[in-house]
Amino acid sequence: MRALNWFIRLILFMLLFGLALNNLEPTVLHLLFGTQWKAPLFVLLLAAFTLGAVLGALAMLPGWMRHRRMRAAHAAKQNPEPTAIEPIRAAPGVIDGTPDGV
Repeated sequence: MRALNWFIRLILFMLLFGLALNNLEPTVLHLLFGTQWKAPLFVLLLAAFTLGAVLGALAMLPGWMRHRRMRAAHAAKQNPEPTAIEPIRAAPGVIDGTPDGV
């Protein structure tokens, strides 16, 4: 199974590497306020993919944190922490477990 996983990763890498080699032409990205960014097309595609992945993870972060807090509260409810045990007090007139006068 591990070998199949690495084989799929290798094939995916080779396909993306081939895509990058076929898109080396310089491309101009026109941004706001008349600014431009000149870069090879595969760099622009990689930047757009990375930006989308980061923004998607940031959008999901509040839900992940809420789920994590709920899971911790549920675990604390299921497994409460042990309470302190009070020491056993000897009966009056008993020292070291033996009655007085013995």
